[in-house]
Amino acid sequence: MNDYSRDIIFLLKETCFTKEYLKQEMEFVHKIVAAVDNDEAFCTAHELVKRNAITSKRKSIIKAVNRSRLRSFYFLLNKN
Repeated sequence: MNDYSRDIIFLLKETCFTKEYLKQEMEFVHKIVAAVDNDEAFCTAHELVKRNAITSKRKSIIKAVNRSRLRSFYFLLNKN
């Protein structure tokens, strides 16, 4: 998966953390998110509705998502 930055807010009670500690914690969170933020997990959690059909095929879902906008009458459904 791409190593891109994410907007994550950390709410901490303590104010005495060092910058190194916070950086290490952010790296741990990034690793956890990167482990589940991939195409396989995305395709497992979604279905693609194409006008008259519903598909769970990975290739179809990835192709639809890679477009800048979904085509008319195409919808992504989250299975959760």
